[in-house]
Amino acid sequence: MTNPKSQSESEDEDCDAFSSGCKLCSRNCELGKVLLASGLQMASVALPETFVVALLRAEIWQHQMSSYMAYAAIGINSVAVIFGGPFGRFSDIVDRRLAAAVFAIGTFAPTWSLLIFGHTTSKALWISTIVKVLGSYGLTSNVMLALINDVTHPEDREEAVGLYFAANNLMSLTMTGIPVLLVLILRVIPNNPIIFLVVQVVLSTLCLLLLCSVRWKRKEPNEEVDVDDSDSEDVPSSTSARLCAIVEPSVEDPAPKKSCCSWIGHYAKQTARQFILPIRLAFGNRRLRRLWCAGFMLMFSGQLVMDIGGQYFNQSMDLIPYGTKNELTTVAVLTMIPGQLLAIPGNLVTGYLSKRGGPLYLLRRLVPIASMLVTLGAFMAEVKQFWFIALTVIFLNYASLPNVPLMRLVAGLAPPGRVGESLTAIGIAAQLASLIGNAAVVFINHKLMQTDMANPLWIYYPMCGTLTLMAILPIQGTPYGGWGAASGLREDQMVAIVYAHVAQQRWRKLVARCKAARAAS
Repeated sequence: MTNPKSQSESEDEDCDAFSSGCKLCSRNCELGKVLLASGLQMASVALPETFVVALLRAEIWQHQMSSYMAYAAIGINSVAVIFGGPFGRFSDIVDRRLAAAVFAIGTFAPTWSLLIFGHTTSKALWISTIVKVLGSYGLTSNVMLALINDVTHPEDREEAVGLYFAANNLMSLTMTGIPVLLVLILRVIPNNPIIFLVVQVVLSTLCLLLLCSVRWKRKEPNEEVDVDDSDSEDVPSSTSARLCAIVEPSVEDPAPKKSCCSWIGHYAKQTARQFILPIRLAFGNRRLRRLWCAGFMLMFSGQLVMDIGGQYFNQSMDLIPYGTKNELTTVAVLTMIPGQLLAIPGNLVTGYLSKRGGPLYLLRRLVPIASMLVTLGAFMAEVKQFWFIALTVIFLNYASLPNVPLMRLVAGLAPPGRVGESLTAIGIAAQLASLIGNAAVVFINHKLMQTDMANPLWIYYPMCGTLTLMAILPIQGTPYGGWGAASGLREDQMVAIVYAHVAQQRWRKLVARCKAARAAS
């Protein structure tokens, strides 16, 4: 027998999620600033990309556009993976606001180059593309999410992660939906590229000013995680000696002089080491290793259906090659606006439920739901209606909701002082998934389009649904020592508190012993 209050309770939960999010931002102004800055960054990138760069590519690259964009995507993925580790550690060492600003400038630079070199020539387009590839050094860092983690109290961080994703969707929708309405539908504003480039400069300046206004101070070692990393490959063997050097570095023994070649070799080794540290951290920590594998499978399946979405919808509606401009524009709008609009309440409610029930509990239940939602996209090949495009896009956006509790768990389980590096490891998983996904689409599409099926791309959806369901395997069960305090499980919270207390006492004794040894010598 169904509960007659279930519908009203569901509506109350939605209202509670919105009101709780508003209350959190009102009592934590710094969180509101970071959310607004992150949204402005997303909007200032999406606006010129939609109304300036996309048209410039179509006019100049024409039939080579897909090939050139694929090459650019591979370059972006490669740069993001290579420089993700160093940038993640950089964000942990310096002021986090500075790291966020450096990352934001890298995303703003491609559009700024169009203002400098022009917005109508092939040379300007190539310069902008090269700058975009080079400016992707921080894409894996999730530095905005790390900054949100810094300015939010531990008990509110689950909800803050949901607000982060919702704010990004809201600003992206606002900066694409409103211009579409004013420029293409109502024709109130002329479709002038200079207008959008100037607006982007204004938005990017506001984003940087907001980041500068955030009050931030370096946090103490992560209070949510026990420091039991005995299985980590990244724990040094001579811990005591290194800790003594940290407590009071010695200045009596100057470093021996090195030749120029020795210094070059030394820095080359250090740089190479920085590249692999995030992956080493993820795979050396038993809990982060599981989350990395789950995140990779979720993001890989999501990337595959995203890559083939536009072509799949157009083929399903028989618009290739005979579709009109209005029909093609309708498909493009339906693949963007409905998903972004309904993802806003979805992320808010997910963050709220993560706070109430625990992110690990929610993640384990969202993965099977996401698998089912991805699989439903295959029915587009039979329905062949515009309204089902919007429905499929909404399904795919809701299939990405497991990222909310996943990111929260990663931040909560990060070793002390390495939150940015841990989030970078998950960012590297996303970029690797994108890189492999792009290569897989190129290879698989070539084979599928040679078959006799009218629209063979529907096969991607059940295949990706199965991959999404497999992400449940790494997060099942309990690793040695539990999932930590961030999981929301009471028994794991107790274990984490005990381990953290023991580690704190051990640290204090070691620091006192090192200081006494220094004083005696």
